[in-house]
Amino acid sequence: MLARSANLCRTAYSARLRQCLWTVGARPAVFALSQQQPRSLYSSSPEDPARPASEVKKTLVLPPSYADTVRRLLRRFLPQYQSLAIGKVVYEACSTYPDFKEFWVDDCQLPETFQTWFSTTSLYVWMAMVRIRADPNAKYYNQGLVDCFFRDAEKKMRASGIKSGRIVNDTLKDLVSSFKGTVMSLDEGFARSDAVLAAAIWRNLVPADDNILQIERVVRYTRRQIQRLDQCSIDDLTAGGFAFEKIKP
Repeated sequence: MLARSANLCRTAYSARLRQCLWTVGARPAVFALSQQQPRSLYSSSPEDPARPASEVKKTLVLPPSYADTVRRLLRRFLPQYQSLAIGKVVYEACSTYPDFKEFWVDDCQLPETFQTWFSTTSLYVWMAMVRIRADPNAKYYNQGLVDCFFRDAEKKMRASGIKSGRIVNDTLKDLVSSFKGTVMSLDEGFARSDAVLAAAIWRNLVPADDNILQIERVVRYTRRQIQRLDQCSIDDLTAGGFAFEKIKP
């Protein structure tokens, strides 16, 4: 009888001991699950934690010190990558001037040809370049503007029926040389006097002796538009917030 009681006590003690060991062993796991996990660099939206992991949108969240460092490193290279986009915006204002047919063709009696378009558009591109030169990133912005100008010129040549790539390339080389000469002569006239500026306009834009009055209008218009550009901030100009006025009598 005593032996049977002893066996029952040992069995009960063993069962109780196993239960205690299981409980103690499970507690660390339960505690670990209840602890807040350390925050990762990738944070997900807490609105719906029950969503599958594949549907959770993750966003990279950098510490402020890392973000400042990355921003300083990228600031040096941003103008190079933004130059083409900014050039497109500025060139849009240079290529949509309202006086091509009314003034340049009708009043100045210039033929409505590709060469006339290129010469007159060069004036507006040059005026925008003069304003952009005051910006520290002028090298990149002006290059983007000129690239857009010549891409548009190439597009117009091909649209006119020129299929030969060799002819297009040779013509573009001549246009580049012509544009450089126009910029240099307009720069000189702008820096020296109205007489020198009028001579540059006569040589490059209105090569006709009976258009003296029209040349004088262009000189006054050029000075006025450069003054307006000077009053326009570089942010407004590169964001498309500037438009050229019509040439007044």
